[in-house]
Amino acid sequence: MDDQVLIFSGSRFEADLAKGLLESNDIFYFLTSEHGAGFVIRAGDILEQYFIYVNTGDQDRAEEILAILKQK
Repeated sequence: MDDQVLIFSGSRFEADLAKGLLESNDIFYFLTSEHGAGFVIRAGDILEQYFIYVNTGDQDRAEEILAILKQK
């Protein structure tokens, strides 16, 4: 994962929104979670934290696209 950078962390709902934005802009991403599927099956995904990584070459564009999720 040396060529990938973390651009997002958040809830499952927020991760799904971020994934959709990245997919619609043809940006490859890698999604992972803090505890994993076994935890989610037992405890539910409300307590889980999700992380999205992109290639370093896509970092600036991806951060610009996902900036809309950080606006309040």
